[in-house]
Amino acid sequence: MSGLFVALSLYAAVLVVAFGTGLVIERAARAVFRKKAAKTQTDWDDWVAEEGFHLVPSLVLAVVATRILMTIRPPADAVEPLVTTGLQVVLVLAAIRVGVDLGLATLRIRQKRLGHQGVSILRNTLVGVALTAGVLVVLDQLGISVAPLLATLGVGALALALALQPTLGNIFAGIQMVAAGQFQVGDFLRVNDSGVEGYVTDIGWRTTTLRTLLDNYVIIPNSQLAESVLTNLHTPNPRVRLSIGVGVHYDTDLGEAERIARAVIREVQDETEAGVPGFEGDIRWTAFGDSAITYDAILQAKKPLDRFAVASAFIKRLHRRYDEAGIEIPYPIRNLYLRTGLAVTGPGNTPESEGG
Repeated sequence: MSGLFVALSLYAAVLVVAFGTGLVIERAARAVFRKKAAKTQTDWDDWVAEEGFHLVPSLVLAVVATRILMTIRPPADAVEPLVTTGLQVVLVLAAIRVGVDLGLATLRIRQKRLGHQGVSILRNTLVGVALTAGVLVVLDQLGISVAPLLATLGVGALALALALQPTLGNIFAGIQMVAAGQFQVGDFLRVNDSGVEGYVTDIGWRTTTLRTLLDNYVIIPNSQLAESVLTNLHTPNPRVRLSIGVGVHYDTDLGEAERIARAVIREVQDETEAGVPGFEGDIRWTAFGDSAITYDAILQAKKPLDRFAVASAFIKRLHRRYDEAGIEIPYPIRNLYLRTGLAVTGPGNTPESEGG
């Protein structure tokens, strides 16, 4: 028994020393690699320099050192199965670490490029699946049968599913939305049922988060969002059209008013940062209003948030150009006819004229 303890202690000491040496080598390598990564424009080398594959070199070095020791000094028959199983567990942990790191790095880099939070349902699912698979493999390597455990978990999962139906409904709705790919983090959504609109910042286990144009967060349960009618303003492209209503006086030359408005549309589209250069726009006369003849000016913005800047620039420039051209944008006008007894007072009809 003492011989077995000594042998295991020797291999444990080698593992610890090799693991510590790996940590020192990893820290030194990161310091060198960090300087080189700072000179490049890519994101992957920055991730590797800062946090990528942490502990993996130490685990691999520990396995290599142990295998070398086993070659130089073959272990006893009673020790070899234990050491081999330990090495297999370490390799499984290293593989899980590499897989999780690569998956999380992909999500994190995508998040950085979009300027939003990551898709937490994908991140949590990735980590959960990897850890579950790792635990099952480790148990199998240790000689523990996982079949009874899986059967027990199946029964427990059924009972848990019955108790958590609303929560599971949100989870599966979130998975379905992510799998369908109809929208993703960074898209601008309008929930037509409630009128809420904003940028998707996160798709989580239970909820999806939208950041509104007022910079507030709206949290919507996934099941409710999956059943709503959605408008994705980012697909097929993020450009959005906007319609601005304008009215001119009845005495206005409509051709001249339209010519000026079209010129202002071209200026706004070509000269403002939010406009889409080359977009011609349109003028559509709509109605004979109470005090003005009205039309809609059609413009286009590069993205949903830019529509406010485009509208502001158009209104200011059109007001100035109409003022210079003497075209009136009238105030609301209403003619009132006051009935006094049987006499009616109004334009062209006064009591004096009736009395003759």
